[in-house]
Amino acid sequence: MPARGKIWKIVMMAGSFVLGIGLIVLLVAAMQSKQDKPCSDVKLHFVNAGKQRFTGYEVVMKLMSSQGIRGMKGRPVRQIDLKAMEERLEKHPWIENAELYIDNQRVLHAKIEEKTPIARIFTPRGASFYIDSNLHRIPLNERYSPRLPVFTGFPSDKASWRGKDSLLMVEVKSIAQYLNADSFWMAQVEQVDINSQGQFELWPKLGTHYILFGNGQDHKVKFHNLEVFYQRVLSRSGFNSYQMLDLRFEDQVVATRNLKKYQKTDSSLYRQWLKQWQLLQQKQDAAKQLSSQPPVKQEEVDHSSARSVPSPMKQNPSTQNPVPGKSKDTGNKGALPAEKTGPKAVMPPGQKTS
Repeated sequence: MPARGKIWKIVMMAGSFVLGIGLIVLLVAAMQSKQDKPCSDVKLHFVNAGKQRFTGYEVVMKLMSSQGIRGMKGRPVRQIDLKAMEERLEKHPWIENAELYIDNQRVLHAKIEEKTPIARIFTPRGASFYIDSNLHRIPLNERYSPRLPVFTGFPSDKASWRGKDSLLMVEVKSIAQYLNADSFWMAQVEQVDINSQGQFELWPKLGTHYILFGNGQDHKVKFHNLEVFYQRVLSRSGFNSYQMLDLRFEDQVVATRNLKKYQKTDSSLYRQWLKQWQLLQQKQDAAKQLSSQPPVKQEEVDHSSARSVPSPMKQNPSTQNPVPGKSKDTGNKGALPAEKTGPKAVMPPGQKTS
């Protein structure tokens, strides 16, 4: 009996081994058969694309095969190099990531993730491009022009940035992301100029004033201070009452009176102002935590002989095509008006600026 048991055990082990080998052979044969069969279809999936796409079906298909879909459908699966196609796709300036696979029905699937621009940049030499949140430089797109914050006067035309240009681009990113996330300021700020000192000047769509923003540090605090000034002062005096608002001083908004007399706002401009103000009120109701922040000190500086700054709406009616490198201020950009045009704002001793 013990001998028969040992023999039976050996037979079972041998049978299992042969069965396993057979299954492996069948699996390999099935895979080989699948590899020899033609690709039945190609399906593209755009991961983060909305109604507007920066690439599109035709562009992606031509990157995958020079013959487009004709070069993919009907081709044996073994001849499709998924890795090589992924590398070609990811070299496209508008594609962030590409993942390809073939399912059991021999359908080739391509998941495409496009880059998301956050700002449009203009240089003094007339070059223009987009940037994304990873600070990749993206060329303009013929298919679609997204509505984004516009920055003019960026000093470098190079494809990559180093040193001061790199630090400046980080500040551009911070301000652009804040504008994109805030419906009121996105609607109100027409464009942002970068002056020769590397500081930002905001030009609003509504009003005759411009805003000396300074650098991009503490941008959230600066926008909060500006919002408080809009609520407490401009809502009563009007958007044409001031020539310049300076946010460079810590916890203050230094405002320069506009000496030019403006007539009563016409109905179309008033409706625009009312729409802007309603957006601001909605934002205020949704963000009550702003009231917990320290109050903003406000100073007014009347310049008896200050020069008049034209409305940015007259200088640059097109948001998408501003004049690159053209400053609205003919004087020293980024600084308060010079002595010969009026007294400077006098700040308390030891006041920090940014």
